[in-house]
Amino acid sequence: MEEWGNRVVLTRPVVPVSVPELFAAQVARSPQAVALSCGDVCMTYRELDEAANRLAHLLVGYGAGPGQYVGLLFRRSAEAVVAMVAVLKSGAAYLAIDPALPDARIDFMLADAGRSRCSPPPVWPTGWMAMR
Repeated sequence: MEEWGNRVVLTRPVVPVSVPELFAAQVARSPQAVALSCGDVCMTYRELDEAANRLAHLLVGYGAGPGQYVGLLFRRSAEAVVAMVAVLKSGAAYLAIDPALPDARIDFMLADAGRSRCSPPPVWPTGWMAMR
């Protein structure tokens, strides 16, 4: 507690680290630990990493990368977590969109983010992505 109020600690330079780097470090530390549990789905850090890597490569093939946004239309699910990690691994940012929202609201969110909706790849059965 004392360090939290210490100005020296507060002004110490922070080494920038990305979410994918933090995730990779956790995978390396405990690959067999449970990373995700949602309903009947349970994934270890290694399994989540492998699934996210596969999807990240697909997203990069569709143009995702630094400076890009990928809209993800998912209910809260294990697949949504895999997709979020994959987008971050691609270098892009994601815009999580609740499919329960009215179409007009979804269209507004995509337009406001400066992105247009595009069709998902055929191997993307549970949601769609929007990317530009």
